[in-house]
Amino acid sequence: MLKLDRRSFLATTAGLSFLTFLPRIAFADGHADTLRVAIAGETGDLDLLQNVSTLSSYSAVFDALIHYGPGGALEPGLATAWKIAEDGLSISFDLREGVSFTDGTPFDATAAEWNLKRWMGVADFSWIGIADAYDNITIDAPNKITVKLKRPVPAALLELTIVRPVRFLSPKAAAGQPIGTGPWIVESYSSTETVLVRNDAYWGEKPAFGRMELKVVPDELARANALRAGELDVIGGDWVAALSPRRAKALEGEGMTIVAEPGTATTILGFSPKSPMMQDKAVRDAIFLGIDRAAVATVLFEGYADPTADIFPTTVPTAGARTPVPARDVAAAQAALTAGGWTGDASGWTKDGAALEIAFLVSEESFPGSRRIAEMIQGMLMEVGVKTNIETVDNATMHERRPNFDYDLTFFATYGAPYDPHGSLGASFVTASDTGPDGKIYVHPDLDALVATALETGGDAREGAMQAVYDWLRDNTAACPLVVTQRLWAVNPRVKGFTLPATDYDLPFKGITLG
Repeated sequence: MLKLDRRSFLATTAGLSFLTFLPRIAFADGHADTLRVAIAGETGDLDLLQNVSTLSSYSAVFDALIHYGPGGALEPGLATAWKIAEDGLSISFDLREGVSFTDGTPFDATAAEWNLKRWMGVADFSWIGIADAYDNITIDAPNKITVKLKRPVPAALLELTIVRPVRFLSPKAAAGQPIGTGPWIVESYSSTETVLVRNDAYWGEKPAFGRMELKVVPDELARANALRAGELDVIGGDWVAALSPRRAKALEGEGMTIVAEPGTATTILGFSPKSPMMQDKAVRDAIFLGIDRAAVATVLFEGYADPTADIFPTTVPTAGARTPVPARDVAAAQAALTAGGWTGDASGWTKDGAALEIAFLVSEESFPGSRRIAEMIQGMLMEVGVKTNIETVDNATMHERRPNFDYDLTFFATYGAPYDPHGSLGASFVTASDTGPDGKIYVHPDLDALVATALETGGDAREGAMQAVYDWLRDNTAACPLVVTQRLWAVNPRVKGFTLPATDYDLPFKGITLG
């Protein structure tokens, strides 16, 4: 399942941090040619088919056919060119020549076919459109293949940029051997660190340094202290080892370099589609209008977030026309309640003998910092007259209650690049899709039909079909987007040329030199 494949693993490791945190981190003495990066959970053996490893390390070891570039641009990877048939039922790939896996096995059409057949057409990976629509593969030449489909998949090329399972493993690798064609080779891995050494035979740009140590440090304060002490070089990244805005501000004042760039994932306040209270659109409208998004971004995210009223930011493809971010308007929120048949004022509201009171479900393990955000929203809604009760639960309880819509309000986040918009739409807004323990942002039969059309529409009509989904969500106040969190990292001054890759699922090492 897409959501389980990504977010749940990190949530689980965060919940177990008290078991794995060591008060002192062991580091190699000689590190002049070594980049030391904090990771929140161990990499494991980087199995491409199993949900047992953190995702951030895969791109260092394994290449994809197509790489995800800034803004969703498709860049050549192990495929140098591709062509989609006019009917959308086949995609041909020219494969890069002269490439070998790091065990010496050639990368060619036979190796590509072996890898693709491990997940295409396999039920466990039906959440990937191209896997679900797979028919067969033909080898057209030693370095050319064609993937044939049962139906067109407009997002197929974007899907081929994701982390797992689409990247390429040596067909001769033994079980548990992470052998790819990427710029790094796994020298060793354990519960405390993974050591990578440079692949000097890499077909692309080679790293300027020879070694990378990925240190497992689940505790954010421990990561920050290790950076201060010079024991770590890089911390941050939502899918590597998240850095909180408050911690970033502190580190910036202590001489560390803070890198903050526009994000690709949206934090959303979700309304349960099964809650009787949330079925009332007037209540959803009042909440939407009663929240000060700019204050949430500035106060709670220290300015490292951008307020939004849209499901997706412009940093992902086909994000849709922009909706102006509404200023908080208590009077308009109260007017919406009055128009919806509610009676009351800032002291409270009633309708048909029922008081307006809602349950706000949060989990610090699932979403660190969510309690503070919830308390701020609670205060804002109190001024409207909406009584909000915050209930804080552990990760396991959140993962039990959220899929069952056992809440009135709770937090969600879109998947971000490279999964969006098709990933979040197809999972979080479709009734029949299986998202595991993370639930749905909103579902409705009318929305199911619109999303299905949008995901099946290609060419020039695609943007209009996507916009129809966004319009429905906005017109029905089906969700309450809050902010787009910025991509946030802290870097030791000895690291030069630090730039972020296109997604936080990739480790940042390209262009870096070490002082």
